[in-house]
Amino acid sequence: MLYLGLFILTAYVMIMFAKRLTVSGETLGDALGMEASWVGALLLASITSLPELIIGGGSALMGNHSMAVSNIFGSNIFNLFIIFLMDIFILRNFIFIGEIDEKEGIDLSKLTLVMTAVFMGGYFLKDLNILGQSPFILIVLALYLKFLRGEGGQGEKKKVAFDEIKAPLKIFIMDSAGVVGLGLILSKISDIIAVTPIMGYVLGQSIVGALLLAIATSLPELTVSIESVRRGNCQQAMGNILGSNMFNLGTLFVLDLLSKGSLFTYLGEFNYTLPVVAFMMQGILIGGLYLQKNRSSLIMGVIYMASLYFVF
Repeated sequence: MLYLGLFILTAYVMIMFAKRLTVSGETLGDALGMEASWVGALLLASITSLPELIIGGGSALMGNHSMAVSNIFGSNIFNLFIIFLMDIFILRNFIFIGEIDEKEGIDLSKLTLVMTAVFMGGYFLKDLNILGQSPFILIVLALYLKFLRGEGGQGEKKKVAFDEIKAPLKIFIMDSAGVVGLGLILSKISDIIAVTPIMGYVLGQSIVGALLLAIATSLPELTVSIESVRRGNCQQAMGNILGSNMFNLGTLFVLDLLSKGSLFTYLGEFNYTLPVVAFMMQGILIGGLYLQKNRSSLIMGVIYMASLYFVF
């Protein structure tokens, strides 16, 4: 129970830093001339997803590839569940999908869906590798890098002097360091909880990776998205959620790099289920954007909660 208390306390402090990060990210984005969606997809997503990268890399180094992959896809699933949470508790109506730019939402969702599908293809050719790297994960990385070099990295191409962004950049870096540092502390606490009996039940590393640790590392995305919506910036929230999911998929390359041979040879049956759920929820989001069906978030919420039932 002590570690659960520490977990909750650390999570609370992280939320405070993530709220600050929303404001400092907006300020820096304005100084750089970036559109709201790209502030979310690039600036905020790269920071709020760093805990997944660092924790996943650490787990892979310790030989726990299953927990690392569970954390990534568990986080991606939870990030999409955030849309449902915002509709229910913040907007108090199913209107989030209708509030965001349809084209940008579809473009980001399509890329995330394709990256997830490519990764899933690797399950059928586990032993296939190029110099020790899975070609499927290399393709996933290439798609993400193409996004960074393309429209996502362009913004409005506003040229600004360093003195104009020095102050907001300093604050953004400080807030980012707080979020990442606290994320690492949460991961350590989660590792302990994974092997510590709670009421006679040991959660286990795969379940912790998909649920407890994934939710912990997704707290920055949750907080930033909620704060963005509260400030009337649904577009930035959308960019943060989908940008974070793409960043997480890009980090699979690091896990593969830290593996001897293809990453897929280390994964068990539990790891196959999570990408399927992530693919389904992403597909429903795309359908909702195409058809402007705001209640698509309700379906995603039901799928997420159903997946929790099957996990336990």
